[in-house]
Amino acid sequence: MISISGNIWEEIKFNLRQSQKISQDYNLNNLLSVIIAIKKFNKEEIFSLHNKIDLINPFLKDVDFIKSKNLLIDFIKYKKKIFIIGDYDVDGSVATGLLINFFKKIQHPYDFYIPDRTKDGYGVSEKLFKKLRNRLTELVVIVDSGSKSKKAIDYLNKINIKSVIIDHHEVIKPYPKSNVFINPKKNGNTNHSNLCASALVYFLTDILNKHFKIKNHNKSDLFLTALATVCDVMPLRGLNRSIILNAFNEYNYRNLYFVDYFLKQLKKNNKLEYDDFGYLIGPILNSGGRLNKSDLATKLIVSTNREEIEKISNTLIDQNNKRKEIEKKIINKIDNDKDLIKINDTFIIIKDISMNEGLIGIIAARYKEKYNKTTIVFTQSKNLFKGSARSTTNINIGSIINNAVLKNIMINGGGHKMAAGFLMNKKNFNLFIKFLKGYPINNQINSKKYISKISSSAININFVKDLENLAPFGNDNKKPIFLIENLIIKKPKIINDLHIHCLLKDKKNKFFNSIIFNANKTKLGNFILNYKKEIKVLCEFKLYGTNNNKISTHIVDIII
Repeated sequence: MISISGNIWEEIKFNLRQSQKISQDYNLNNLLSVIIAIKKFNKEEIFSLHNKIDLINPFLKDVDFIKSKNLLIDFIKYKKKIFIIGDYDVDGSVATGLLINFFKKIQHPYDFYIPDRTKDGYGVSEKLFKKLRNRLTELVVIVDSGSKSKKAIDYLNKINIKSVIIDHHEVIKPYPKSNVFINPKKNGNTNHSNLCASALVYFLTDILNKHFKIKNHNKSDLFLTALATVCDVMPLRGLNRSIILNAFNEYNYRNLYFVDYFLKQLKKNNKLEYDDFGYLIGPILNSGGRLNKSDLATKLIVSTNREEIEKISNTLIDQNNKRKEIEKKIINKIDNDKDLIKINDTFIIIKDISMNEGLIGIIAARYKEKYNKTTIVFTQSKNLFKGSARSTTNINIGSIINNAVLKNIMINGGGHKMAAGFLMNKKNFNLFIKFLKGYPINNQINSKKYISKISSSAININFVKDLENLAPFGNDNKKPIFLIENLIIKKPKIINDLHIHCLLKDKKNKFFNSIIFNANKTKLGNFILNYKKEIKVLCEFKLYGTNNNKISTHIVDIII
């Protein structure tokens, strides 16, 4: 089926016998069993639907983690200051903050630096280390970058500074010659390769806590790790799922003052939800790095002074509001200029040399969602092109950028399956377009999937509660989408110049409170505002209200 948006929609095929067995073995209803069969939940994930799962550190015997522990212990023993270099996004800020929290707990001297997105670029470089030469200590710990920083680490080795890299991005051999290199992607290892840098740091500090016999590993650190996991778009399955569920079940987020303060300033009165990580808290923390205040998020995360927390929070919230306004203008400009290059119905390229470097990632994400295609955004950075990419699930954009670097199309770059960044000479732009056109892509027809067709009469509170047991939703655990037929749009209206709210009425005059996000001035949004006949709706569901006693229908797409 082809939708109003031009998407191809297919009902997901599943193994009926397998779903029936899941239903019998775990005493689950048919719908939930079908979804679990489709998602291929393992036994632990199924058990987690209604039970607490213990979070077990998988790295207790890992060689790299043990080497890192021993090196850190040597420096802690002699009270030698340790220098931390993080990254300007949520994952890099949290990973840095977790190490700082640990050093503060044991009263060990430390220093840290978060690179400036514009002045320093992404990650560590020889140039950055030379800039920081007077601050560098005998040991530098690099988090959320460093996997390809061979020359930078060679420089540290040359000046007799030891280094530990804790990263999760794509790797290329030869690896940097750091004293310890923690990256689950090394040597083609797929075990735990979907963890973010903050999760790796969390498990390392857990090992250190055990060594120093610190009994209570701070639950706020686990909560921050869950935040980073969602914001860095990690797959929300397996160990990542356990991290998030344990964080929400075992920690009262109100005790983390900056989170509580954010929610109060945003006038969110109901309790924190999984989605709030990615849609509310994450963008605020990221705003400092996007608009050249890169260390604010880390300072906020580690602060215990309420006055300082409120001051930084207000700055970040203000920065985020500015970011929204700038982003809105950029999107309007791109839409009006129709300045898009489409390649093989797979990639969208946007080139705007005036775009703020800190916003290219979020613009890429917006257009990826809008068109369901891997999107790459270019802007000018001094005499070079800087790019950021966000990918659909069928394309590993980190691998593509790695290959472009290996072919000398790009100066440097890296990332993971869903996101990447890079630097490139301007003269290579057309060469990169040619490279993408010839790049072998599996599953060229990138169809979208829905679970099944359901009757509007089946939708009730218990139905949605069952679905929400599958949360947290996100990368690799998408919220279930259903098809409902014979609906009519009533009372559509635009909200905040972005979203469209309406009522959907079925043949029995049952109404569904509905919304479609970021749809204003889109083909789908214009359709909802004007179409009066019966439609088929592809949608998701969410509970809301003080006691979660109301259902919101989130329109994903429409078929006529």
